[in-house]
Amino acid sequence: MYTLTWNVTSTYGVTCTDQVVITFDKPTVTATTSPSTICNGQTSVLTASGTDNYSWSTGGNTASITVTPSSTTTYTVTGTSTAGCTGTATVSVTVNPLPTVTATASPTAICNGQTSVLTASGTDNYSWSTGGNTASITVTPSSTTTYTVTGTSTAGCTGTATVSVTVNPLPTVTATASPTAICNGQTSVLTASGTDNYSWSTGGNTASITVTPSSTTTYTVTGTSTAGCTGTATVSVTVNPLPTVTATASPTAICNGASSVLTASGANTYSWSGGLGSGASKTVTPSATTTYTVTGTSTAGCTGTATVSVTVNPLPTVSASASPAAICSGASSELTASGASTYSWSGGLGTGASKTVTPSATTTYTVTGTSTAGCTGTATVTVTVNPLPTINYTTTQSHCGQSDGN
Repeated sequence: MYTLTWNVTSTYGVTCTDQVVITFDKPTVTATTSPSTICNGQTSVLTASGTDNYSWSTGGNTASITVTPSSTTTYTVTGTSTAGCTGTATVSVTVNPLPTVTATASPTAICNGQTSVLTASGTDNYSWSTGGNTASITVTPSSTTTYTVTGTSTAGCTGTATVSVTVNPLPTVTATASPTAICNGQTSVLTASGTDNYSWSTGGNTASITVTPSSTTTYTVTGTSTAGCTGTATVSVTVNPLPTVTATASPTAICNGASSVLTASGANTYSWSGGLGSGASKTVTPSATTTYTVTGTSTAGCTGTATVSVTVNPLPTVSASASPAAICSGASSELTASGASTYSWSGGLGTGASKTVTPSATTTYTVTGTSTAGCTGTATVTVTVNPLPTINYTTTQSHCGQSDGN
Protein backbone atom coordinates (compact mmCIF):
# COMPACT_ATOMS: atom_id res chain seq x y z
CA MET A 1 0.00 0.00 0.00
CA TYR A 2 1.28 3.37 -0.93
CA THR A 3 -0.04 6.92 0.29
CA LEU A 4 0.39 9.91 -2.03
CA THR A 5 0.19 13.39 -0.50
CA TRP A 6 0.17 16.60 -2.47
CA ASN A 7 -0.38 20.38 -1.65
CA VAL A 8 -2.35 22.75 -3.92
CA THR A 9 -2.10 26.62 -3.55
CA SER A 10 -4.93 28.64 -5.05
CA THR A 11 -4.64 32.04 -6.60
CA TYR A 12 -5.89 33.40 -3.43
CA GLY A 13 -2.84 32.10 -1.65
CA VAL A 14 -4.63 29.38 0.05
CA THR A 15 -2.77 26.06 0.19
CA CYS A 16 -4.81 22.89 0.29
CA THR A 17 -3.39 19.48 1.18
CA ASP A 18 -4.87 16.10 0.06
CA GLN A 19 -3.82 12.47 0.28
CA VAL A 20 -4.58 9.47 -1.95
CA VAL A 21 -3.97 5.90 -0.79
CA ILE A 22 -3.03 3.48 -3.67
CA THR A 23 -3.03 -0.21 -2.93
CA PHE A 24 -0.96 -2.59 -5.25
CA ASP A 25 -1.94 -6.35 -5.14
CA LYS A 26 1.05 -8.84 -5.01
CA PRO A 27 0.48 -11.77 -7.48
CA THR A 28 0.05 -15.25 -6.02
CA VAL A 29 2.48 -17.37 -7.96
CA THR A 30 2.32 -21.24 -7.86
CA ALA A 31 4.66 -23.82 -9.39
CA THR A 32 4.16 -27.52 -10.10
CA THR A 33 6.34 -30.36 -11.44
CA SER A 34 5.44 -33.23 -13.70
CA PRO A 35 6.70 -35.60 -12.60
CA SER A 36 7.91 -34.49 -9.23
CA THR A 37 10.19 -37.50 -8.89
CA ILE A 38 12.48 -38.64 -11.68
CA CYS A 39 15.37 -40.95 -12.26
CA ASN A 40 18.77 -39.47 -12.91
CA GLY A 41 18.95 -38.46 -16.53
CA GLN A 42 15.22 -38.01 -16.97
CA THR A 43 13.36 -34.69 -17.35
CA SER A 44 10.57 -32.95 -15.46
CA VAL A 45 8.34 -30.11 -16.68
CA LEU A 46 8.07 -27.19 -14.28
CA THR A 47 4.94 -25.08 -14.71
CA ALA A 48 4.23 -21.73 -13.06
CA SER A 49 0.85 -19.98 -12.85
CA GLY A 50 -0.80 -16.97 -11.17
CA THR A 51 0.56 -14.07 -13.15
CA ASP A 52 1.73 -13.01 -16.55
CA ASN A 53 5.51 -13.13 -16.68
CA TYR A 54 7.89 -15.55 -15.09
CA SER A 55 11.53 -15.83 -14.35
CA TRP A 56 12.98 -19.12 -13.20
CA SER A 57 16.08 -19.68 -11.18
CA THR A 58 17.35 -21.71 -14.12
CA GLY A 59 17.17 -18.62 -16.33
CA GLY A 60 14.04 -19.67 -18.13
CA ASN A 61 11.29 -17.07 -18.65
CA THR A 62 8.34 -19.08 -19.83
CA ALA A 63 5.53 -20.45 -17.79
CA SER A 64 6.79 -24.00 -18.39
CA ILE A 65 10.34 -25.16 -18.56
CA THR A 66 11.93 -28.59 -18.81
CA VAL A 67 14.70 -29.49 -16.41
CA THR A 68 17.07 -32.48 -16.12
CA PRO A 69 18.57 -32.27 -12.67
CA SER A 70 21.31 -34.71 -11.69
CA SER A 71 20.26 -34.59 -8.06
CA THR A 72 17.24 -33.49 -6.07
CA THR A 73 16.81 -29.77 -6.77
CA THR A 74 14.50 -26.95 -5.64
CA TYR A 75 13.62 -24.44 -8.31
CA THR A 76 12.33 -20.86 -7.72
CA VAL A 77 10.08 -18.94 -10.10
CA THR A 78 9.33 -15.22 -9.84
CA GLY A 79 6.09 -14.06 -11.37
CA THR A 80 5.62 -10.42 -12.33
CA SER A 81 2.21 -8.93 -12.92
CA THR A 82 1.42 -6.27 -15.49
CA ALA A 83 1.42 -3.82 -12.67
CA GLY A 84 4.97 -4.76 -12.00
CA CYS A 85 4.21 -6.61 -8.86
CA THR A 86 6.05 -9.86 -8.19
CA GLY A 87 5.42 -13.08 -6.41
CA THR A 88 7.56 -16.16 -5.99
CA ALA A 89 7.08 -19.89 -5.69
CA THR A 90 9.37 -22.86 -5.26
CA VAL A 91 9.09 -26.41 -6.46
CA SER A 92 11.35 -29.44 -5.93
CA VAL A 93 12.22 -32.30 -8.23
CA THR A 94 13.38 -35.40 -6.46
CA VAL A 95 16.09 -37.27 -8.41
CA ASN A 96 16.51 -40.98 -7.71
CA PRO A 97 19.90 -42.43 -8.67
CA LEU A 98 20.17 -44.99 -11.43
CA PRO A 99 21.12 -48.43 -10.16
CA THR A 100 24.68 -49.50 -10.98
CA VAL A 101 24.05 -52.76 -12.78
CA THR A 102 26.89 -55.17 -13.45
CA ALA A 103 26.85 -58.42 -15.44
CA THR A 104 29.30 -61.30 -15.53
CA ALA A 105 29.57 -64.52 -17.55
CA SER A 106 30.90 -67.80 -16.22
CA PRO A 107 32.74 -68.87 -18.22
CA THR A 108 33.37 -65.90 -20.47
CA ALA A 109 34.62 -68.16 -23.29
CA ILE A 110 32.97 -71.43 -24.28
CA CYS A 111 33.16 -73.98 -27.04
CA ASN A 112 30.32 -74.18 -29.52
CA GLY A 113 27.51 -76.18 -27.94
CA GLN A 114 28.48 -75.41 -24.35
CA THR A 115 26.65 -73.12 -21.90
CA SER A 116 27.55 -70.05 -19.85
CA VAL A 117 25.78 -68.60 -16.80
CA LEU A 118 25.12 -64.86 -16.98
CA THR A 119 24.66 -63.12 -13.61
CA ALA A 120 23.46 -59.56 -12.99
CA SER A 121 23.76 -57.59 -9.75
CA GLY A 122 23.24 -54.08 -8.38
CA THR A 123 19.47 -53.78 -8.16
CA ASP A 124 16.24 -55.66 -7.59
CA ASN A 125 14.66 -56.64 -10.88
CA TYR A 126 16.24 -57.64 -14.17
CA SER A 127 15.31 -58.02 -17.79
CA TRP A 128 17.71 -59.68 -20.23
CA SER A 129 17.89 -59.16 -23.96
CA THR A 130 17.17 -62.89 -24.22
CA GLY A 131 13.80 -62.43 -22.51
CA GLY A 132 14.93 -63.79 -19.17
CA ASN A 133 13.93 -61.92 -16.03
CA THR A 134 15.97 -63.49 -13.27
CA ALA A 135 19.29 -62.39 -11.89
CA SER A 136 21.02 -65.41 -13.48
CA ILE A 137 20.29 -67.04 -16.81
CA THR A 138 21.96 -69.81 -18.79
CA VAL A 139 22.78 -69.23 -22.46
CA THR A 140 24.09 -71.46 -25.26
CA PRO A 141 25.17 -69.12 -28.04
CA SER A 142 26.34 -70.56 -31.36
CA SER A 143 28.65 -67.59 -31.98
CA THR A 144 30.24 -64.84 -29.92
CA THR A 145 27.35 -62.81 -28.48
CA THR A 146 26.93 -59.67 -26.35
CA TYR A 147 24.00 -59.75 -23.93
CA THR A 148 22.30 -56.71 -22.34
CA VAL A 149 20.57 -56.72 -18.96
CA THR A 150 18.36 -53.91 -17.68
CA GLY A 151 18.06 -53.62 -13.91
CA THR A 152 15.14 -51.74 -12.34
CA SER A 153 15.29 -50.37 -8.79
CA THR A 154 12.30 -50.18 -6.45
CA ALA A 155 12.11 -46.47 -7.37
CA GLY A 156 11.59 -47.53 -10.98
CA CYS A 157 14.97 -46.34 -12.18
CA THR A 158 16.92 -48.49 -14.59
CA GLY A 159 20.53 -49.23 -15.35
CA THR A 160 22.00 -51.45 -18.01
CA ALA A 161 25.05 -53.61 -18.37
CA THR A 162 26.43 -55.76 -21.13
CA VAL A 163 28.43 -58.95 -21.03
CA SER A 164 29.95 -60.93 -23.87
CA VAL A 165 30.37 -64.67 -24.25
CA THR A 166 33.08 -65.69 -26.68
CA VAL A 167 32.22 -68.84 -28.63
CA ASN A 168 35.20 -70.79 -29.91
CA PRO A 169 34.48 -73.15 -32.81
CA LEU A 170 34.89 -76.89 -32.44
CA PRO A 171 37.87 -78.19 -34.42
CA THR A 172 37.04 -80.26 -37.49
CA VAL A 173 39.02 -83.41 -36.81
CA THR A 174 39.66 -86.00 -39.51
CA ALA A 175 41.30 -89.42 -39.24
CA THR A 176 42.73 -91.73 -41.90
CA ALA A 177 44.25 -95.21 -41.91
CA SER A 178 47.07 -96.37 -44.18
CA PRO A 179 46.33 -98.98 -45.27
CA THR A 180 42.62 -99.21 -44.46
CA ALA A 181 42.63 -103.01 -44.86
CA ILE A 182 45.35 -105.30 -43.55
CA CYS A 183 46.00 -108.99 -43.10
CA ASN A 184 45.96 -110.38 -39.59
CA GLY A 185 49.31 -109.63 -37.96
CA GLN A 186 50.08 -106.60 -40.11
CA THR A 187 50.07 -102.93 -39.00
CA SER A 188 48.28 -99.77 -40.10
CA VAL A 189 49.22 -96.14 -39.45
CA LEU A 190 46.36 -93.95 -38.16
CA THR A 191 46.75 -90.20 -38.74
CA ALA A 192 44.60 -87.39 -37.32
CA SER A 193 44.50 -83.78 -38.51
CA GLY A 194 42.55 -80.57 -37.98
CA THR A 195 43.74 -79.33 -34.59
CA ASP A 196 46.68 -79.22 -32.19
CA ASN A 197 46.44 -82.04 -29.66
CA TYR A 198 45.07 -85.56 -29.99
CA SER A 199 43.95 -88.41 -27.78
CA TRP A 200 43.23 -91.84 -29.30
CA SER A 201 40.95 -94.52 -27.92
CA THR A 202 44.08 -96.70 -27.79
CA GLY A 203 45.69 -94.30 -25.31
CA GLY A 204 48.04 -92.70 -27.84
CA ASN A 205 48.40 -88.91 -27.84
CA THR A 206 50.29 -88.13 -31.04
CA ALA A 207 48.89 -87.20 -34.43
CA SER A 208 49.94 -90.57 -35.87
CA ILE A 209 49.90 -93.97 -34.19
CA THR A 210 50.58 -97.50 -35.40
CA VAL A 211 48.06 -100.24 -34.63
CA THR A 212 48.03 -104.02 -35.10
CA PRO A 213 44.41 -105.10 -34.61
CA SER A 214 43.55 -108.79 -34.61
CA SER A 215 40.07 -108.12 -35.98
CA THR A 216 38.30 -105.28 -37.78
CA THR A 217 38.39 -102.32 -35.38
CA THR A 218 37.05 -98.75 -35.30
CA TYR A 219 39.28 -96.22 -33.58
CA THR A 220 38.20 -92.84 -32.15
CA VAL A 221 40.44 -89.78 -31.90
CA THR A 222 39.58 -86.64 -29.91
CA GLY A 223 41.29 -83.46 -31.05
CA THR A 224 41.63 -80.48 -28.70
CA SER A 225 42.26 -76.95 -29.97
CA THR A 226 44.38 -74.36 -28.18
CA ALA A 227 41.09 -72.85 -26.98
CA GLY A 228 40.29 -76.13 -25.27
CA CYS A 229 37.51 -77.12 -27.67
CA THR A 230 37.25 -80.70 -28.85
CA GLY A 231 36.16 -82.56 -31.94
CA THR A 232 36.14 -86.27 -32.66
CA ALA A 233 36.65 -88.52 -35.66
CA THR A 234 36.58 -92.26 -36.21
CA VAL A 235 38.50 -94.49 -38.59
CA SER A 236 38.19 -98.21 -39.19
CA VAL A 237 40.85 -100.76 -40.07
CA THR A 238 39.55 -103.90 -41.76
CA VAL A 239 41.46 -107.05 -40.76
CA ASN A 240 41.35 -109.87 -43.29
CA PRO A 241 42.09 -113.35 -41.92
CA LEU A 242 45.09 -115.31 -43.10
CA PRO A 243 44.10 -118.29 -45.28
CA THR A 244 44.48 -121.73 -43.70
CA VAL A 245 46.58 -123.45 -46.32
CA THR A 246 47.00 -127.24 -46.38
CA ALA A 247 49.25 -129.35 -48.59
CA THR A 248 49.18 -133.09 -49.28
CA ALA A 249 51.34 -135.51 -51.30
CA SER A 250 50.00 -138.56 -53.11
CA PRO A 251 51.76 -140.80 -52.45
CA THR A 252 53.68 -139.45 -49.48
CA ALA A 253 56.47 -142.03 -49.99
CA ILE A 254 57.91 -143.04 -53.34
CA CYS A 255 60.72 -145.11 -54.68
CA ASN A 256 63.63 -143.33 -56.24
CA GLY A 257 62.69 -142.37 -59.77
CA ALA A 258 58.92 -142.39 -59.10
CA SER A 259 56.66 -139.30 -58.90
CA SER A 260 54.26 -137.81 -56.36
CA VAL A 261 51.46 -135.28 -56.86
CA LEU A 262 51.49 -132.32 -54.45
CA THR A 263 48.12 -130.62 -53.87
CA ALA A 264 47.43 -127.37 -51.99
CA SER A 265 44.07 -126.04 -50.79
CA GLY A 266 42.57 -123.27 -48.61
CA ALA A 267 43.58 -120.21 -50.64
CA ASN A 268 43.01 -118.64 -54.03
CA THR A 269 46.45 -118.84 -55.66
CA TYR A 270 49.53 -120.83 -54.75
CA SER A 271 53.30 -120.54 -55.15
CA TRP A 272 55.61 -123.49 -54.49
CA SER A 273 59.18 -123.50 -53.30
CA GLY A 274 62.04 -125.13 -55.16
CA GLY A 275 61.23 -123.42 -58.42
CA LEU A 276 58.03 -125.42 -58.89
CA GLY A 277 56.08 -122.29 -59.81
CA SER A 278 52.40 -121.64 -59.21
CA GLY A 279 49.31 -123.76 -59.25
CA ALA A 280 47.27 -125.84 -56.84
CA SER A 281 48.88 -129.16 -57.98
CA LYS A 282 52.42 -130.09 -58.87
CA THR A 283 54.03 -133.40 -59.87
CA VAL A 284 57.49 -133.95 -58.40
CA THR A 285 60.17 -136.62 -58.81
CA PRO A 286 62.64 -135.98 -56.02
CA SER A 287 65.82 -138.03 -55.84
CA ALA A 288 65.88 -137.78 -52.06
CA THR A 289 63.38 -137.14 -49.30
CA THR A 290 62.26 -133.52 -49.74
CA THR A 291 60.03 -131.05 -47.88
CA TYR A 292 58.10 -128.64 -50.08
CA THR A 293 56.60 -125.29 -48.96
CA VAL A 294 53.56 -123.75 -50.60
CA THR A 295 52.39 -120.17 -50.03
CA GLY A 296 48.68 -119.60 -50.56
CA THR A 297 47.25 -116.12 -51.21
CA SER A 298 43.60 -115.24 -50.51
CA THR A 299 41.49 -112.92 -52.66
CA ALA A 300 42.20 -110.22 -50.05
CA GLY A 301 45.93 -110.64 -50.65
CA CYS A 302 46.66 -112.37 -47.35
CA THR A 303 49.02 -115.33 -47.28
CA GLY A 304 49.40 -118.58 -45.40
CA THR A 305 51.94 -121.38 -45.78
CA ALA A 306 51.99 -125.13 -45.49
CA THR A 307 54.66 -127.78 -45.90
CA VAL A 308 54.50 -131.33 -47.18
CA SER A 309 57.22 -133.95 -47.35
CA VAL A 310 57.79 -136.67 -49.91
CA THR A 311 59.84 -139.57 -48.61
CA VAL A 312 62.11 -141.15 -51.25
CA ASN A 313 62.99 -144.80 -50.60
CA PRO A 314 66.12 -146.12 -52.40
CA LEU A 315 65.88 -148.92 -54.95
CA PRO A 316 67.34 -152.19 -53.67
CA THR A 317 70.61 -153.29 -55.23
CA VAL A 318 69.73 -156.80 -56.34
CA SER A 319 72.42 -159.29 -57.37
CA ALA A 320 72.02 -162.80 -58.75
CA SER A 321 74.48 -165.73 -59.14
CA ALA A 322 74.41 -169.24 -60.54
CA SER A 323 76.24 -172.19 -59.06
CA PRO A 324 77.65 -173.55 -61.22
CA ALA A 325 77.49 -170.92 -63.88
CA ALA A 326 78.16 -173.55 -66.56
CA ILE A 327 76.65 -177.00 -66.67
CA CYS A 328 76.52 -179.91 -68.98
CA SER A 329 73.32 -180.51 -70.74
CA GLY A 330 71.01 -182.31 -68.41
CA ALA A 331 72.74 -181.03 -65.29
CA SER A 332 71.32 -178.44 -62.84
CA SER A 333 72.46 -175.08 -61.47
CA GLU A 334 71.28 -173.21 -58.37
CA LEU A 335 70.31 -169.59 -58.87
CA THR A 336 70.64 -167.30 -55.83
CA ALA A 337 69.40 -163.67 -55.46
CA SER A 338 70.33 -161.17 -52.74
CA GLY A 339 69.95 -157.49 -51.82
CA ALA A 340 66.19 -157.32 -51.42
CA SER A 341 63.44 -158.70 -49.24
CA THR A 342 61.41 -160.77 -51.70
CA TYR A 343 62.22 -162.02 -55.16
CA SER A 344 60.39 -162.95 -58.32
CA TRP A 345 62.08 -164.84 -61.13
CA SER A 346 61.38 -164.76 -64.79
CA GLY A 347 60.60 -167.77 -66.89
CA GLY A 348 57.88 -168.94 -64.57
CA LEU A 349 60.33 -169.86 -61.84
CA GLY A 350 58.17 -168.12 -59.23
CA THR A 351 59.41 -166.49 -56.05
CA GLY A 352 62.16 -167.14 -53.59
CA ALA A 353 65.78 -166.24 -53.08
CA SER A 354 67.06 -169.53 -54.56
CA LYS A 355 65.96 -171.54 -57.52
CA THR A 356 67.34 -174.76 -59.12
CA VAL A 357 67.18 -174.78 -62.86
CA THR A 358 68.05 -177.41 -65.52
CA PRO A 359 68.13 -175.48 -68.73
CA SER A 360 68.51 -177.37 -71.94
CA ALA A 361 70.41 -174.51 -73.45
CA THR A 362 72.31 -171.54 -72.24
CA THR A 363 69.72 -169.29 -70.53
CA THR A 364 69.70 -165.86 -68.93
CA TYR A 365 67.43 -165.49 -65.92
CA THR A 366 66.05 -162.20 -64.53
CA VAL A 367 65.17 -161.77 -60.88
CA THR A 368 63.20 -158.82 -59.50
CA GLY A 369 63.89 -158.02 -55.87
CA THR A 370 61.46 -155.98 -53.76
CA SER A 371 62.57 -154.07 -50.63
CA THR A 372 60.46 -153.75 -47.48
CA ALA A 373 59.51 -150.25 -48.73
CA GLY A 374 58.11 -151.82 -51.90
CA CYS A 375 60.88 -150.62 -54.17
CA THR A 376 62.26 -153.00 -56.81
CA GLY A 377 65.58 -153.74 -58.42
CA THR A 378 66.53 -156.37 -61.00
CA ALA A 379 69.49 -158.53 -61.76
CA THR A 380 70.26 -161.10 -64.41
CA VAL A 381 72.30 -164.29 -64.31
CA THR A 382 73.24 -166.63 -67.13
CA VAL A 383 73.63 -170.38 -66.93
CA THR A 384 75.77 -171.71 -69.71
CA VAL A 385 74.77 -175.23 -70.88
CA ASN A 386 77.53 -177.24 -72.45
CA PRO A 387 76.44 -180.15 -74.72
CA LEU A 388 77.48 -183.68 -73.89
CA PRO A 389 80.45 -184.96 -75.99
CA THR A 390 79.77 -187.30 -79.05
CA ILE A 391 82.00 -190.51 -78.90
CA ASN A 392 82.92 -192.21 -82.21
CA TYR A 393 84.53 -195.81 -82.40
CA THR A 394 85.59 -198.46 -85.17
CA THR A 395 86.03 -202.41 -85.31
CA THR A 396 89.37 -204.06 -86.49
CA GLN A 397 89.71 -207.91 -87.51
CA SER A 398 92.93 -209.89 -87.01
CA HIS A 399 93.90 -213.02 -88.84
CA CYS A 400 95.15 -214.30 -85.56
CA GLY A 401 92.09 -213.93 -83.77
CA GLN A 402 88.86 -212.00 -83.88
CA SER A 403 88.60 -208.56 -82.49
CA ASP A 404 85.30 -206.52 -81.92
CA GLY A 405 85.21 -202.84 -81.42
CA ASN A 406 82.37 -203.37 -78.99
